Amino acid sequence: MNQLESLNQIFRLHRLFRQNESFSESVDLKRFRRNPRDPISPLLLHLHFGGAITYSIPTTFECIDNPYYLILYVEKGDVLLNSNNGLQLVANDFILLPPHTNFRFDTKSTPCLFHMFLISGTGIVPFADSMRQVSLNNAHVISQLVYLHRLLSQQGNDVPFLISRTLTDILTEAILKQCGSGKSNDDERIPAHIIEMKHIMEHEYQKPLTLDQFERRLLISKYRLCREFSSHFGLSPLQYLNQLRIRESKILLTETEISVHAIACGVGIPNTSHFIKLFKRETHLTPAEYRKSKNS
Repeated sequence: MNQLESLNQIFRLHRLFRQNESFSESVDLKRFRRNPRDPISPLLLHLHFGGAITYSIPTTFECIDNPYYLILYVEKGDVLLNSNNGLQLVANDFILLPPHTNFRFDTKSTPCLFHMFLISGTGIVPFADSMRQVSLNNAHVISQLVYLHRLLSQQGNDVPFLISRTLTDILTEAILKQCGSGKSNDDERIPAHIIEMKHIMEHEYQKPLTLDQFERRLLISKYRLCREFSSHFGLSPLQYLNQLRIRESKILLTETEISVHAIACGVGIPNTSHFIKLFKRETHLTPAEYRKSKNS
């Protein structure tokens, strides 16, 4: 069964050359997903469905009695939304629609690429009360939208909170731009996947993390991750990770009597000789010498 079939109750597709095709059949399941999780709190922003949709031929669909808030961001092409008033969206336009906003969506040019997310949660109400159509012309917003889609396929207890945080960041960006407070140099903003990479290292440094693992986990080339991380933080991911591990090992050496080997394993470097080499490179002392200097 198509995981998006329930959306056919909300969206009704019309195509001149493809009769009897449903909305869910027009969507690439690799790029648009349903969230398998239920909301864990009404306070958190919860993403029910979302991702990117591309139409290469003229396409129309109607949205009827949608129970969710709806984010729409046009990355490429022109779109006409017919509701109470006709609204034209062009590339980079962003809009947030409240629940039960009925409208007709028409592609005005093709190919048309847009991002759409269906959301609930009481935290979205202040944004919905203030939001109008706004142009967000920066790579940071697109990277966050793509990151949101990737989160729908991730495991972990932190995922609902990461989704809520990312949605809040996107909506805040839109409100600030609408108020004229958006930063002009948006392209220098740190991409969401780089923020997440840093978050993983800071909370999972005890594990044997590798660039290959980050590539699989974040679904982005390890070469791109390494390049972007270094650009924003001035260190390669491995250098940053080793700094975290050495910093934690200093605390353990000073405050405990744990052996050097056990500390090395505890901070994610099971090879004791390699740990000692890294530690000395960072501090100019061996772990034993460092412990002695702090305890003397």
